Amino acid sequence: MRTIGKYEILGLLGAGGMGRVYKVRLPVAGRIVALKLCRPREELEYILGPTEIEERFLAEVRVLGSIRDKHVVGVLDFDRDQAGRPFFVMDYYCMNLGLLLGERYESGPARRLTVDKAARYGRQSLLGLARLHWEGVVHRDVKPFNILVTPEDTVKLIDFGLSRVRGEGRSQPGGLKIGTPYYTAPEQEDSPEEADERSDLFSMGVVLWRMLTGELPDDPSGHVSGQESERRRPGEINPLLGQEWDDFLLRATNPDRARRFDSALSMCAALDATHAAWRERLSASCRLDEHTVTPRAATARPRSAPLRVRVAEAESVFALDSLSRPKNYTSGKMFAEPQGLSVEHPATGLVWERAGSPYPLQWEEALEYVEELNDVRFAGFADWRLPTVDELLTILAPAGEWGDYCVQPLFDTAQRRLWSADRATFVSAWCADVELGFVTAQDFTCFFHARAVRGGT
Repeated sequence: MRTIGKYEILGLLGAGGMGRVYKVRLPVAGRIVALKLCRPREELEYILGPTEIEERFLAEVRVLGSIRDKHVVGVLDFDRDQAGRPFFVMDYYCMNLGLLLGERYESGPARRLTVDKAARYGRQSLLGLARLHWEGVVHRDVKPFNILVTPEDTVKLIDFGLSRVRGEGRSQPGGLKIGTPYYTAPEQEDSPEEADERSDLFSMGVVLWRMLTGELPDDPSGHVSGQESERRRPGEINPLLGQEWDDFLLRATNPDRARRFDSALSMCAALDATHAAWRERLSASCRLDEHTVTPRAATARPRSAPLRVRVAEAESVFALDSLSRPKNYTSGKMFAEPQGLSVEHPATGLVWERAGSPYPLQWEEALEYVEELNDVRFAGFADWRLPTVDELLTILAPAGEWGDYCVQPLFDTAQRRLWSADRATFVSAWCADVELGFVTAQDFTCFFHARAVRGGT
Protein backbone atom coordinates (compact mmCIF):
# COMPACT_ATOMS: atom_id res chain seq x y z
CA MET A 1 0.00 0.00 0.00
CA ARG A 2 1.46 3.34 -1.06
CA THR A 3 1.15 6.17 1.42
CA ILE A 4 2.06 9.81 1.90
CA GLY A 5 2.58 10.19 5.61
CA LYS A 6 -0.37 8.40 7.21
CA TYR A 7 -2.60 8.78 4.15
CA GLU A 8 -3.27 5.91 1.72
CA ILE A 9 -2.92 6.99 -1.92
CA LEU A 10 -6.00 6.17 -4.01
CA GLY A 11 -5.01 8.01 -7.17
CA LEU A 12 -3.48 11.11 -8.78
CA LEU A 13 -5.97 13.93 -9.28
CA GLY A 14 -3.69 16.38 -11.07
CA ALA A 15 -0.27 17.96 -11.34
CA GLY A 16 0.70 21.62 -11.56
CA GLY A 17 3.83 23.69 -11.49
CA MET A 18 4.17 23.67 -7.70
CA GLY A 19 3.00 20.17 -6.79
CA ARG A 20 0.80 17.15 -7.26
CA VAL A 21 -2.68 16.56 -5.85
CA TYR A 22 -3.67 13.06 -4.78
CA LYS A 23 -6.91 11.45 -3.74
CA VAL A 24 -6.13 9.79 -0.40
CA ARG A 25 -7.90 7.99 2.43
CA LEU A 26 -7.66 8.89 6.10
CA PRO A 27 -6.81 5.82 8.22
CA VAL A 28 -9.43 4.32 10.56
CA ALA A 29 -12.13 6.90 9.72
CA GLY A 30 -11.83 6.06 6.01
CA ARG A 31 -12.71 9.59 4.90
CA ILE A 32 -11.66 10.51 1.36
CA VAL A 33 -9.68 13.76 1.15
CA ALA A 34 -7.36 15.57 -1.27
CA LEU A 35 -3.66 15.89 -0.52
CA LYS A 36 -1.34 18.38 -2.21
CA LEU A 37 2.33 17.41 -2.12
CA CYS A 38 5.16 19.85 -2.81
CA ARG A 39 6.59 18.16 -5.88
CA PRO A 40 7.25 20.83 -8.52
CA ARG A 41 8.01 20.39 -12.18
CA GLU A 42 11.71 20.09 -12.88
CA GLU A 43 11.90 23.24 -15.00
CA LEU A 44 10.22 25.33 -12.31
CA GLU A 45 12.48 23.98 -9.58
CA TYR A 46 15.48 24.76 -11.79
CA ILE A 47 14.30 28.36 -12.27
CA LEU A 48 13.29 29.09 -8.67
CA GLY A 49 15.38 26.67 -6.66
CA PRO A 50 14.14 24.22 -3.97
CA THR A 51 14.22 26.77 -1.13
CA GLU A 52 12.02 29.26 -2.97
CA ILE A 53 9.67 26.48 -4.10
CA GLU A 54 9.11 25.29 -0.54
CA GLU A 55 8.60 28.82 0.75
CA ARG A 56 5.93 29.45 -1.89
CA PHE A 57 4.26 26.16 -1.01
CA LEU A 58 4.22 27.05 2.69
CA ALA A 59 2.82 30.48 1.81
CA GLU A 60 -0.13 28.74 0.13
CA VAL A 61 -0.72 26.71 3.28
CA ARG A 62 -0.66 29.87 5.39
CA VAL A 63 -3.16 31.59 3.09
CA LEU A 64 -5.60 28.68 3.19
CA GLY A 65 -5.13 28.19 6.92
CA SER A 66 -5.89 31.82 7.73
CA ILE A 67 -9.21 32.06 5.89
CA ARG A 68 -12.56 30.69 7.04
CA ASP A 69 -15.09 31.09 4.26
CA LYS A 70 -17.65 28.72 2.73
CA HIS A 71 -16.46 29.63 -0.78
CA VAL A 72 -12.74 29.06 -0.12
CA VAL A 73 -11.36 25.55 0.48
CA GLY A 74 -9.74 25.10 3.89
CA VAL A 75 -6.73 23.17 5.19
CA LEU A 76 -7.49 20.06 7.29
CA ASP A 77 -3.93 18.94 8.04
CA PHE A 78 -0.26 19.69 7.33
CA ASP A 79 2.77 17.39 7.53
CA ARG A 80 5.80 16.13 5.63
CA ASP A 81 6.17 12.87 3.72
CA GLN A 82 8.85 10.21 4.16
CA ALA A 83 11.25 12.26 2.01
CA GLY A 84 10.68 15.43 4.04
CA ARG A 85 8.54 17.17 1.42
CA PRO A 86 5.67 19.26 2.83
CA PHE A 87 2.04 18.47 2.05
CA PHE A 88 -1.35 19.65 3.16
CA VAL A 89 -4.79 18.04 3.17
CA MET A 90 -8.13 19.56 2.19
CA ASP A 91 -11.69 18.43 1.48
CA TYR A 92 -12.13 16.32 -1.65
CA TYR A 93 -14.81 17.05 -4.25
CA CYS A 94 -15.26 15.14 -7.49
CA MET A 95 -16.51 18.01 -9.60
CA ASN A 96 -15.08 21.36 -10.59
CA LEU A 97 -16.31 24.02 -12.97
CA GLY A 98 -13.80 22.98 -15.63
CA LEU A 99 -15.28 19.48 -15.75
CA LEU A 100 -18.83 20.85 -15.89
CA LEU A 101 -17.90 23.08 -18.82
CA GLY A 102 -15.94 20.36 -20.62
CA GLU A 103 -12.98 22.74 -20.44
CA ARG A 104 -9.74 21.79 -22.14
CA TYR A 105 -6.37 23.48 -22.05
CA GLU A 106 -7.02 25.18 -25.35
CA SER A 107 -9.52 27.70 -26.65
CA GLY A 108 -12.05 25.27 -28.14
CA PRO A 109 -15.79 25.40 -27.39
CA ALA A 110 -17.17 24.41 -23.97
CA ARG A 111 -20.58 23.45 -22.66
CA ARG A 112 -22.84 26.42 -21.96
CA LEU A 113 -24.45 26.73 -18.53
CA THR A 114 -27.93 28.08 -17.95
CA VAL A 115 -27.99 31.79 -17.13
CA ASP A 116 -29.29 31.11 -13.61
CA LYS A 117 -26.53 28.58 -12.95
CA ALA A 118 -23.78 30.83 -14.29
CA ALA A 119 -25.02 33.77 -12.21
CA ARG A 120 -25.14 31.59 -9.09
CA TYR A 121 -21.63 30.22 -9.53
CA GLY A 122 -20.34 33.66 -10.43
CA ARG A 123 -21.86 35.23 -7.33
CA GLN A 124 -20.41 32.59 -5.02
CA SER A 125 -16.97 32.85 -6.62
CA LEU A 126 -16.98 36.64 -6.27
CA LEU A 127 -17.90 36.32 -2.59
CA GLY A 128 -14.93 33.98 -2.16
CA LEU A 129 -12.67 36.47 -3.93
CA ALA A 130 -14.00 39.29 -1.76
CA ARG A 131 -12.91 37.33 1.31
CA LEU A 132 -9.45 36.72 -0.17
CA HIS A 133 -9.03 40.35 -1.17
CA TRP A 134 -10.11 41.52 2.29
CA GLU A 135 -7.22 39.42 3.65
CA GLY A 136 -4.91 41.11 1.15
CA VAL A 137 -4.57 38.03 -1.08
CA VAL A 138 -4.59 38.25 -4.89
CA HIS A 139 -5.31 34.78 -6.31
CA ARG A 140 -3.70 35.32 -9.77
CA ASP A 141 -5.01 32.04 -11.25
CA VAL A 142 -8.82 32.20 -11.27
CA LYS A 143 -10.08 29.71 -13.86
CA PRO A 144 -12.75 26.98 -14.10
CA PHE A 145 -10.46 24.17 -12.91
CA ASN A 146 -9.74 26.17 -9.74
CA ILE A 147 -13.42 26.43 -8.81
CA LEU A 148 -14.66 23.29 -7.05
CA VAL A 149 -18.35 22.32 -7.10
CA THR A 150 -19.68 20.50 -4.03
CA PRO A 151 -22.51 17.91 -3.99
CA GLU A 152 -24.69 20.69 -2.56
CA ASP A 153 -23.92 22.76 -5.69
CA THR A 154 -21.89 25.45 -3.99
CA VAL A 155 -18.47 26.52 -5.25
CA LYS A 156 -15.12 26.81 -3.49
CA LEU A 157 -11.96 28.51 -4.74
CA ILE A 158 -8.76 26.43 -4.66
CA ASP A 159 -5.10 26.47 -5.73
CA PHE A 160 -3.34 29.42 -4.14
CA GLY A 161 0.16 28.39 -5.21
CA LEU A 162 0.42 31.46 -7.44
CA SER A 163 -1.27 33.90 -5.06
CA ARG A 164 0.42 37.01 -3.68
CA VAL A 165 -0.15 38.59 -0.28
CA ARG A 166 -0.35 42.37 0.02
CA GLY A 167 3.09 43.80 0.82
CA GLU A 168 4.92 40.66 -0.29
CA GLY A 169 8.19 41.66 -1.93
CA ARG A 170 8.93 38.47 -3.83
CA SER A 171 9.91 39.10 -7.47
CA GLN A 172 9.60 36.75 -10.41
CA PRO A 173 12.54 35.51 -12.51
CA GLY A 174 12.56 36.99 -15.99
CA GLY A 175 10.15 35.26 -18.38
CA LEU A 176 8.26 33.35 -15.67
CA LYS A 177 4.54 33.61 -16.39
CA ILE A 178 1.96 33.61 -13.59
CA GLY A 179 -1.58 32.57 -14.50
CA THR A 180 -3.40 30.66 -17.24
CA PRO A 181 -3.71 31.69 -20.92
CA TYR A 182 -7.09 33.19 -21.89
CA TYR A 183 -7.98 33.88 -18.23
CA THR A 184 -5.06 36.08 -17.17
CA ALA A 185 -5.47 39.86 -17.19
CA PRO A 186 -3.25 41.78 -19.66
CA GLU A 187 -1.37 43.65 -16.92
CA GLN A 188 -0.57 40.35 -15.18
CA GLU A 189 0.71 38.81 -18.40
CA ASP A 190 3.02 41.79 -18.87
CA SER A 191 4.21 41.83 -15.25
CA PRO A 192 2.93 39.33 -12.64
CA GLU A 193 3.88 41.69 -9.83
CA GLU A 194 1.51 44.32 -11.24
CA ALA A 195 -1.52 42.08 -10.62
CA ASP A 196 -4.06 43.40 -8.12
CA GLU A 197 -7.64 42.60 -7.11
CA ARG A 198 -8.94 43.89 -10.45
CA SER A 199 -6.77 41.31 -12.21
CA ASP A 200 -8.69 38.56 -10.40
CA LEU A 201 -11.95 40.25 -11.40
CA PHE A 202 -10.88 40.19 -15.05
CA SER A 203 -10.30 36.42 -14.76
CA MET A 204 -13.69 36.00 -13.14
CA GLY A 205 -15.25 37.98 -15.97
CA VAL A 206 -13.73 35.54 -18.47
CA VAL A 207 -15.07 32.61 -16.41
CA LEU A 208 -18.57 34.14 -16.51
CA TRP A 209 -18.27 34.76 -20.25
CA ARG A 210 -17.25 31.12 -20.72
CA MET A 211 -20.17 29.83 -18.61
CA LEU A 212 -22.75 31.97 -20.43
CA THR A 213 -21.55 31.55 -24.02
CA GLY A 214 -19.40 28.41 -24.13
CA GLU A 215 -16.68 30.50 -25.76
CA LEU A 216 -13.86 32.86 -24.76
CA PRO A 217 -13.73 36.66 -25.27
CA ASP A 218 -10.45 36.56 -27.14
CA ASP A 219 -8.91 37.23 -30.51
CA PRO A 220 -6.79 34.57 -32.30
CA SER A 221 -3.69 35.60 -30.35
CA GLY A 222 -5.38 34.78 -27.05
CA HIS A 223 -5.68 38.39 -25.87
CA VAL A 224 -8.85 40.38 -25.36
CA SER A 225 -9.31 43.04 -27.99
CA GLY A 226 -8.48 46.54 -26.78
CA GLN A 227 -10.98 48.47 -28.89
CA GLU A 228 -14.50 48.46 -27.42
CA SER A 229 -16.10 48.85 -30.86
CA GLU A 230 -14.19 45.80 -32.16
CA ARG A 231 -15.00 43.48 -29.30
CA ARG A 232 -17.40 40.61 -29.86
CA ARG A 233 -20.53 40.93 -27.72
CA PRO A 234 -21.75 37.93 -25.70
CA GLY A 235 -25.30 38.37 -27.02
CA GLU A 236 -23.98 37.65 -30.53
CA ILE A 237 -22.93 34.19 -29.29
CA ASN A 238 -25.88 33.43 -27.02
CA PRO A 239 -29.00 35.34 -28.14
CA LEU A 240 -30.71 34.66 -24.79
CA LEU A 241 -28.39 37.08 -23.01
CA GLY A 242 -29.37 40.52 -24.22
CA GLN A 243 -27.98 44.01 -23.67
CA GLU A 244 -27.73 43.79 -19.87
CA TRP A 245 -25.28 40.88 -20.05
CA ASP A 246 -23.33 42.53 -22.88
CA ASP A 247 -22.73 45.61 -20.75
CA PHE A 248 -21.74 43.63 -17.66
CA LEU A 249 -19.37 41.18 -19.36
CA LEU A 250 -17.66 43.78 -21.55
CA ARG A 251 -16.93 45.85 -18.46
CA ALA A 252 -15.74 42.84 -16.45
CA THR A 253 -13.26 41.82 -19.18
CA ASN A 254 -12.09 45.28 -20.19
CA PRO A 255 -8.33 45.23 -20.95
CA ASP A 256 -8.00 48.54 -19.08
CA ARG A 257 -8.25 47.70 -15.37
CA ALA A 258 -9.36 51.25 -14.57
CA ARG A 259 -12.55 50.57 -16.51
CA ARG A 260 -13.38 47.30 -14.74
CA PHE A 261 -15.24 46.90 -11.46
CA ASP A 262 -13.19 48.21 -8.55
CA SER A 263 -13.94 45.39 -6.10
CA ALA A 264 -15.34 41.86 -5.94
CA LEU A 265 -18.34 43.09 -3.96
CA SER A 266 -19.18 45.84 -6.46
CA MET A 267 -18.89 43.31 -9.30
CA CYS A 268 -21.12 40.92 -7.32
CA ALA A 269 -23.75 43.65 -6.84
CA ALA A 270 -23.65 44.41 -10.58
CA LEU A 271 -23.98 40.70 -11.36
CA ASP A 272 -27.06 40.46 -9.13
CA ALA A 273 -28.62 43.51 -10.78
CA THR A 274 -27.86 42.18 -14.27
CA HIS A 275 -29.34 38.79 -13.48
CA ALA A 276 -32.45 40.36 -11.93
CA ALA A 277 -33.01 42.62 -14.95
CA TRP A 278 -32.56 39.68 -17.32
CA ARG A 279 -34.97 37.56 -15.23
CA GLU A 280 -37.61 40.30 -15.33
CA ARG A 281 -37.34 40.57 -19.11
CA LEU A 282 -37.49 36.79 -19.44
CA SER A 283 -40.60 36.53 -17.25
CA ALA A 284 -42.38 39.01 -19.48
CA SER A 285 -41.35 37.02 -22.52
CA CYS A 286 -42.58 33.76 -20.99
CA ARG A 287 -45.98 35.36 -20.31
CA LEU A 288 -46.34 36.81 -23.80
CA ASP A 289 -44.97 33.99 -25.91
CA GLU A 290 -45.34 30.24 -25.94
CA HIS A 291 -41.85 28.80 -25.89
CA THR A 292 -41.29 25.12 -26.45
CA VAL A 293 -38.27 22.89 -26.26
CA THR A 294 -36.54 22.30 -29.61
CA PRO A 295 -38.03 19.22 -31.36
CA ARG A 296 -35.88 16.16 -30.85
CA ALA A 297 -35.31 13.07 -32.95
CA ALA A 298 -36.97 9.83 -31.88
CA THR A 299 -34.80 6.84 -30.93
CA ALA A 300 -35.29 3.13 -30.39
CA ARG A 301 -36.04 1.85 -26.91
CA PRO A 302 -32.84 2.21 -24.91
CA ARG A 303 -30.59 -0.55 -23.59
CA SER A 304 -31.39 -1.65 -20.05
CA ALA A 305 -28.57 -4.17 -19.42
CA PRO A 306 -25.50 -2.55 -17.74
CA LEU A 307 -22.19 -2.43 -19.63
CA ARG A 308 -18.60 -1.62 -18.89
CA VAL A 309 -17.58 1.17 -21.29
CA ARG A 310 -14.10 2.71 -21.24
CA VAL A 311 -13.75 6.47 -21.52
CA ALA A 312 -12.08 6.13 -24.93
CA GLU A 313 -15.10 4.18 -26.21
CA ALA A 314 -17.84 6.36 -24.73
CA GLU A 315 -18.33 8.73 -27.67
CA SER A 316 -19.08 5.88 -30.10
CA VAL A 317 -20.88 3.49 -27.71
CA PHE A 318 -23.19 6.16 -26.24
CA ALA A 319 -23.45 8.21 -29.48
CA LEU A 320 -22.07 11.42 -27.93
CA ASP A 321 -20.64 14.58 -29.44
CA SER A 322 -17.19 15.98 -28.59
CA LEU A 323 -18.58 17.56 -25.40
CA SER A 324 -20.15 14.28 -24.17
CA ARG A 325 -23.71 15.33 -25.05
CA PRO A 326 -26.13 13.08 -26.98
CA LYS A 327 -25.97 13.55 -30.72
CA ASN A 328 -29.73 13.00 -30.88
CA TYR A 329 -32.30 13.77 -28.24
CA THR A 330 -35.35 11.61 -27.54
CA SER A 331 -38.75 12.95 -28.55
CA GLY A 332 -42.10 12.65 -26.83
CA LYS A 333 -43.77 14.14 -23.78
CA MET A 334 -43.48 12.72 -20.28
CA PHE A 335 -46.37 12.49 -17.85
CA ALA A 336 -46.50 12.39 -14.05
CA GLU A 337 -48.79 9.65 -12.73
CA PRO A 338 -51.72 10.76 -10.52
CA GLN A 339 -50.00 10.18 -7.18
CA GLY A 340 -46.93 12.08 -8.35
CA LEU A 341 -44.50 9.29 -7.44
CA SER A 342 -43.33 8.47 -10.95
CA VAL A 343 -43.04 9.89 -14.46
CA GLU A 344 -43.95 7.93 -17.57
CA HIS A 345 -42.20 8.39 -20.91
CA PRO A 346 -44.37 6.63 -23.56
CA ALA A 347 -41.82 7.12 -26.36
CA THR A 348 -39.31 4.88 -24.57
CA GLY A 349 -41.59 2.69 -22.45
CA LEU A 350 -39.74 3.81 -19.32
CA VAL A 351 -41.21 4.81 -15.97
CA TRP A 352 -38.98 6.99 -13.79
CA GLU A 353 -38.97 7.64 -10.08
CA ARG A 354 -39.92 11.29 -9.88
CA ALA A 355 -38.05 12.34 -6.74
CA GLY A 356 -35.00 10.07 -6.52
CA SER A 357 -32.71 9.74 -3.52
CA PRO A 358 -33.12 12.60 -1.03
CA TYR A 359 -29.35 12.90 -0.60
CA PRO A 360 -26.32 12.40 -2.88
CA LEU A 361 -24.84 8.90 -2.58
CA GLN A 362 -21.73 6.98 -3.53
CA TRP A 363 -22.25 4.54 -6.41
CA GLU A 364 -22.60 1.38 -4.32
CA GLU A 365 -25.00 3.24 -2.02
CA ALA A 366 -27.05 4.16 -5.11
CA LEU A 367 -27.41 0.46 -5.94
CA GLU A 368 -28.52 -0.22 -2.37
CA TYR A 369 -31.03 2.62 -2.57
CA VAL A 370 -32.73 1.00 -5.56
CA GLU A 371 -32.89 -2.33 -3.76
CA GLU A 372 -34.62 -0.62 -0.85
CA LEU A 373 -37.24 0.74 -3.26
CA ASN A 374 -37.93 -2.80 -4.42
CA ASP A 375 -38.10 -4.09 -0.84
CA VAL A 376 -40.95 -1.68 -0.05
CA ARG A 377 -42.54 -2.04 -3.53
CA PHE A 378 -42.27 1.67 -4.24
CA ALA A 379 -45.30 2.93 -6.23
CA GLY A 380 -46.53 -0.70 -6.22
CA PHE A 381 -43.61 -2.25 -8.13
CA ALA A 382 -40.52 -4.31 -7.27
CA ASP A 383 -38.59 -4.14 -10.56
CA TRP A 384 -36.86 -0.76 -10.12
CA ARG A 385 -33.21 -0.52 -11.17
CA LEU A 386 -30.43 2.00 -11.65
CA PRO A 387 -30.67 3.28 -15.25
CA THR A 388 -28.07 2.74 -17.94
CA VAL A 389 -26.43 5.68 -19.70
CA ASP A 390 -28.61 5.00 -22.75
CA GLU A 391 -31.71 5.39 -20.56
CA LEU A 392 -30.41 8.52 -18.85
CA LEU A 393 -29.76 10.08 -22.26
CA THR A 394 -33.49 9.90 -22.99
CA ILE A 395 -34.28 12.44 -20.23
CA LEU A 396 -31.53 14.88 -21.22
CA ALA A 397 -32.33 18.08 -23.10
CA PRO A 398 -30.12 20.80 -24.59
CA ALA A 399 -29.09 23.17 -21.79
CA GLY A 400 -29.90 26.86 -21.82
CA GLU A 401 -32.93 26.83 -24.12
CA TRP A 402 -36.24 28.56 -23.46
CA GLY A 403 -37.69 25.40 -21.97
CA ASP A 404 -35.22 25.67 -19.09
CA TYR A 405 -36.79 28.96 -18.01
CA CYS A 406 -40.43 28.96 -19.12
CA VAL A 407 -41.56 25.35 -18.59
CA GLN A 408 -42.19 23.81 -15.18
CA PRO A 409 -39.88 20.76 -14.78
CA LEU A 410 -41.32 17.32 -14.01
CA PHE A 411 -38.33 16.09 -12.01
CA ASP A 412 -36.69 17.40 -8.85
CA THR A 413 -34.25 20.05 -10.07
CA ALA A 414 -32.03 19.63 -6.99
CA GLN A 415 -30.90 16.29 -8.43
CA ARG A 416 -28.49 17.60 -10.99
CA ARG A 417 -26.16 14.62 -11.41
CA LEU A 418 -27.42 11.02 -11.50
CA TRP A 419 -25.58 7.69 -11.28
CA SER A 420 -25.97 5.09 -14.02
CA ALA A 421 -25.57 1.30 -13.77
CA ASP A 422 -22.80 1.38 -16.41
CA ARG A 423 -19.20 1.15 -15.23
CA ALA A 424 -16.17 2.84 -16.75
CA THR A 425 -13.49 0.92 -14.81
CA PHE A 426 -13.35 -1.32 -11.77
CA VAL A 427 -13.49 1.78 -9.55
CA SER A 428 -15.62 4.22 -11.56
CA ALA A 429 -19.06 4.46 -13.13
CA TRP A 430 -20.86 6.70 -15.59
CA CYS A 431 -23.22 9.45 -14.48
CA ALA A 432 -25.31 12.08 -16.25
CA ASP A 433 -25.65 15.77 -15.52
CA VAL A 434 -29.33 16.24 -16.29
CA GLU A 435 -29.14 20.00 -15.83
CA LEU A 436 -26.36 20.59 -18.37
CA GLY A 437 -27.12 17.56 -20.55
CA PHE A 438 -23.90 15.51 -20.65
CA VAL A 439 -22.38 12.30 -19.28
CA THR A 440 -19.08 11.70 -17.51
CA ALA A 441 -17.21 8.92 -15.71
CA GLN A 442 -16.62 9.40 -11.99
CA ASP A 443 -15.11 7.43 -9.13
CA PHE A 444 -17.43 5.22 -7.05
CA THR A 445 -16.68 7.42 -4.02
CA CYS A 446 -18.20 10.54 -5.59
CA PHE A 447 -21.55 11.71 -4.28
CA PHE A 448 -24.38 11.95 -6.82
CA HIS A 449 -28.10 11.21 -6.67
CA ALA A 450 -29.88 8.01 -7.70
CA ARG A 451 -33.10 8.05 -9.73
CA ALA A 452 -34.60 4.61 -10.34
CA VAL A 453 -36.26 3.45 -13.54
CA ARG A 454 -38.34 0.49 -14.66
CA GLY A 455 -39.69 -0.85 -17.96
CA GLY A 456 -37.94 -0.63 -21.33
CA THR A 457 -36.21 -3.55 -23.04
